[in-house]
Amino acid sequence: MKKIAGIFLRWLCVPVFLLLTYALIWAELEAAVFFPKDHLTWVFAGGFLLGSTLFTMVSRMTPLYVFGHETTHWIMAKLFFKETGKFRCGGSSGYVEIKNPNVWIILAPYFIPFYFLLFTGIWGLLDLFYPGALGTFHPLLAGLLGLTYSYHLVLTFIALGKGQADLKHKGKVFSLSMILVMNALLFFLATLTVTRQWKHGFYSLWSKILLLLQNLILEPLTNLF
Repeated sequence: MKKIAGIFLRWLCVPVFLLLTYALIWAELEAAVFFPKDHLTWVFAGGFLLGSTLFTMVSRMTPLYVFGHETTHWIMAKLFFKETGKFRCGGSSGYVEIKNPNVWIILAPYFIPFYFLLFTGIWGLLDLFYPGALGTFHPLLAGLLGLTYSYHLVLTFIALGKGQADLKHKGKVFSLSMILVMNALLFFLATLTVTRQWKHGFYSLWSKILLLLQNLILEPLTNLF
């Protein structure tokens, strides 16, 4: 009975995840009007486009992806206080032993941009301890952030296209919808953090969620009765 309830709950989550993804993308595009249009934005976009081309057509740097993938599993396991064992990374594959992993641990590498967050953290720490010292290097760092984010997206698409065993743990449809909404949510939060447009961003997101609920649930129910 518990297994059936779990399956039903996961299928119920799928449309919720998809609608939230739609709301997040819609809110991101609307809030972008208030984002600063400085040169760093264009440098980030340039780094993203360059990385998308390089990692798709030139080199996928697979060992680097494998390390980030397995490290993300390991970090998430530690955050959930799970017992871990052997950690192995090879040229094209790797694994980390985790006792009773949950869905967040299993799917984490597909929605957490490991190297993007690593460079973001380094940038933040350097700016915190040496404010203003990195001013001339900000364009370079912005380009690296665009490059690393494209690396996450390109390699995630490639990995998912190969039919990863991680997706089978809770079902492919549920897993893919969860990966989609978490990628959209983390990118939305990242852009609000960088631009500090929390007010506009969350107002836009909340209004889109209410609008979707009204159009897809409240109005059909009203018409029925």
